[in-house]
Amino acid sequence: MGFNVSSDDGEIGNINITPMVDIILVLLVIFMVTANFIKRESVNINLPKVAAADPDTGRSVMVAITREGDVLLEGHKTDEAGLISKLSGESKIRPNMRVNLSADESISYGALARVMGVIKNSGVNRIALSVKR
Repeated sequence: MGFNVSSDDGEIGNINITPMVDIILVLLVIFMVTANFIKRESVNINLPKVAAADPDTGRSVMVAITREGDVLLEGHKTDEAGLISKLSGESKIRPNMRVNLSADESISYGALARVMGVIKNSGVNRIALSVKR
């Protein structure tokens, strides 16, 4: 398909890009196949099921409560003081930020209410509860 036309000076008039395209396509296929095997580290939380849920959770801070009662902020274990300090600093920068609260369905209502109170005390006014559909 690509042939070289050379003049008397030895200059190449056309460049064959077919091998380059083949290599790029092979790399793309390898990337697509291996992307399925990459697993994000996640927290094992059994969310309660509901009929309707808010699909817009992209720009929110993630807080999770595990079955054991541990509080996680963006996947890292924290205590109430750490949660307040990090969320209050973030809420001053983004006043309308939303906290997406995920809690295991087996935790008590009191533990959930306590963490929600901590989030409210840090200056965050918008709390969304994560559920399964």
